[in-house]
Formats: sequence, C-alpha cells, structure tokens
Amino acid sequence: MGGVNGGTPSGERSVDRSAATLLLTQDGGRDALDRLDVTPDAAEVLVVSAERSATAAVDDWRASHGSLPAAFGLISFGEFGRSAATRGADDGPSRRSLPGRDVTVTTMSDPGNLQRLGTAVTLYLDDWADTDRDTVVYVDDLTPFVEAGGLEPTFQFLHLLSQTVTGTNATLVVRADASATDEQTVNTLRPLFDAVIDNDAAPPALDTDTLHELLRNPRRRFVLRSLLAEEGTTLDRLAARLAAWENDTDEPTDAERTRAFTALASVHVPRLAEAGLVVFDRSAKRVSLSDAARDAGRLEGYLNESFDD
Repeated sequence: MGGVNGGTPSGERSVDRSAATLLLTQDGGRDALDRLDVTPDAAEVLVVSAERSATAAVDDWRASHGSLPAAFGLISFGEFGRSAATRGADDGPSRRSLPGRDVTVTTMSDPGNLQRLGTAVTLYLDDWADTDRDTVVYVDDLTPFVEAGGLEPTFQFLHLLSQTVTGTNATLVVRADASATDEQTVNTLRPLFDAVIDNDAAPPALDTDTLHELLRNPRRRFVLRSLLAEEGTTLDRLAARLAAWENDTDEPTDAERTRAFTALASVHVPRLAEAGLVVFDRSAKRVSLSDAARDAGRLEGYLNESFDD
C-alpha cells in the first residue's frame, strides 16, 4: 500500500469505514462529546437527545469543539414543550432552522416512539447522503429511551439504526449512563456495537484473548504496527497514513483523511487506550505505544497472524 511510513501492513484492507460504539460514562456526557473528535468544517453531526434543549446541545458542542460542524442536526424531546406552545396541539415532529450555520432542530414528544425517531434520523442521513463530509450520529443518553420504550424495542431500534449508519459510512456513538444502566442491558446491547467502552472500568490485562479480539480489527493492527516503529506520533499523521493505506494511494484526499481521523479518534485509538495498549493524549492529539504493549513480547507475533477481515 502506498504512502505508509513504518509498519506497513501486507494483505490487509478495511472495507467497512463505519463504526458503532457504546460509551458508558457517569459524567453527563461531556467526555463522550470530547470523543467525537471531528474536523468541524468537514463533518455533519446529528445529536439525539431526550432531555437537552437546542441551546444546551449547541453550547455543549461549542464547549467541547470550539465551533459547530458544517451541518449540525438535533432531534430533541426536551425541546418539544417550547415548540408545541407555538404550534398548538399537534404532537408530530417539527423541524426548524436556527440562525447562524447550518443548524436544524427536530422536536418530538414521545421518547418511547422509537419507530418515529428512526424515521427522523433517516431523514437527516438522507439529506446528507450526497456530501463528502463525515457523518456522526450521537445519542447523548440511551437511558430515557430504554425507560420509555423498553429494552427489546430499544434493541430493535439500535439494530436498525446501526444498519442504516453502516450503509451510509457514518459513525454511531451511543452514550449510556453507567450508574443507571444495569449489566443485563449492556450485555443485551453489546452485540450491536463494534466497541463497548466503560470509562470507569480498569484496563483489562494483556492476556491472549484480549489481544486476539482487539487485533481482529485491521485498523487497530495498523495503528499498533505504525507505533511499534516509532516512539509516538500525532493523530493527524497516523490518520494520513491510514488513509493512504486504505485507499492505496500516496496522496489521499482530504475527505479520505478526515474519515480515517474520525474513525481513529472516536473509536479505535480510545479502544486501544482502554485496553492499555496505547497512550492517547487527547488534548495534544498524540498517540504512542504503552510500556505494557512494548513489554508484551507476543504482540508482534499476533500482528503477523492471519485474520479474516
């Protein structure tokens, strides 16, 4: 593959650019927003919130990222009461634009009506289907939807949503309140996601099963191969190398670089960091191999194994 400096993979290529992550936090979602490490001018972001108002969602995003993405959508249930007062008794979805950049808000009344919610999400994805920008769908707290609609309907909703997101090469991040989400719920939903990240969990030991499961993903193998060859690198540089490798070119486009950056920043590098294999300095956007990973003599052997991607 062209354009890869150090640790060039052979015979491996990722064709699935999308990813779905379940993030368990107890911080009200700020850390989850930080994980949506997108380039604002090259991204479209849809936030689904049962409780946040449009103003709160916009303010929270700006606090985490500095500026809004090129297109910012919000599906809000917390906004419904204010919107309904101006529309009368109709409880159907209402979509309106806010001043400034491309910001739209869809207000809904019943978080238990997951079929209608799925339709609202699909409308946003259809609107953004013909752009070259990265698309991120972020559910800022799953708990109210489980409480209102039940676990089984929520499972079906997320199953269809993840299929839709995969079909549009978008990224899905779903946050759940760790203090309000029991183990049964997490285990039920786990098969729907590429990664489940628990911010409060201790990093797992670097045992054989952990390494093998993590390294089944070709992007994670690429990251580790690259980091084995150097002390550390920036996320931008790592994303550029990944984009060059995945697209078999020495000069990936800006869109290809951005897609690689988003996947690494929001899913794969955090997952490797949670496992204790890499050190991720989010503020400096730098990644390095952890001492534990360098001391794990079997890591290089696993990287040379054949995997069915």
